[in-house]
Amino acid sequence: MKTVNDKRDFIKELSVINKNKFTLQQTKSLYLGLLYELISSREIFSKNKDLEGFLKNVFKKEYSDYLFKARPYLASRLLKDISNEYDSLKISASIKLIISYLKDKDLNSNSDSKEKKPLSSMEDDVIGWFNSISKGSSKN
Repeated sequence: MKTVNDKRDFIKELSVINKNKFTLQQTKSLYLGLLYELISSREIFSKNKDLEGFLKNVFKKEYSDYLFKARPYLASRLLKDISNEYDSLKISASIKLIISYLKDKDLNSNSDSKEKKPLSSMEDDVIGWFNSISKGSSKN
């Protein structure tokens, strides 16, 4: 079984989930599995505390410090919350935010990076997209 090791692989795998026409259950299962692998990845998040910013920026979640002592506990709580709260539109929007976060994190590691779009601006774009999709689907 192939493991996902670096940011590009995660971005590619997340894009596949977002582009393909899976059922809601398939999408959710693939997404949760990939998210668990991302949280567990020491290549992406070398320290457990690095995950705190990721969760705040992407999922708008804050958890107690004891969860950050062990990644499996943190991942379990996040995946449980997502499984209970997220539908296909929220999953799609969060995938876009994760991709943006990973790309932004990659750009921050390059000292010669050009001007980049701030994450908060990308969040606004995704939220705007999400709202327009939600309004369109409610008209049907």
